[in-house]
Amino acid sequence: MKKVTLNVLTVSLMLGMVTLVACGGSSEEATETAKDAVEEATEIVEEVKEEVVEATISGEEVFTSKGCVACHQLETKTVGPSLKEIAAAYDGNKDGLIAFLKEEGEAIVDPAQAAVMQPQLAVTKALPAAELEALSEYILSNK
Repeated sequence: MKKVTLNVLTVSLMLGMVTLVACGGSSEEATETAKDAVEEATEIVEEVKEEVVEATISGEEVFTSKGCVACHQLETKTVGPSLKEIAAAYDGNKDGLIAFLKEEGEAIVDPAQAAVMQPQLAVTKALPAAELEALSEYILSNK
């Protein structure tokens, strides 16, 4: 849908530039219009790219592939707290969860076990923002 909108917008902007030039607009006006059109199209393309990247990243895949599943289960506390415990503790505080995963915040679920999590925080801290966002959303979805 966004791709279609982007294509329609691009074509509309190009037609507008042609119309301006054909109707006697100055070349300065045409140049300014073209610059504005390019800037707007570039912003839209960047937004669409971000949305596509975010849509293709699964928080559950990140959770599994980065080894989180070795210590965290859905309902059972093993080495670390369960996903349900984490989701309950960080309910309404996604920024706090992300801060903890980036080693910028304190553990609030089981502070006594924070040292065990330390090696894994090096992994989560290095995640791209979109993966970290997807991971936190997956964790918080397990209330």
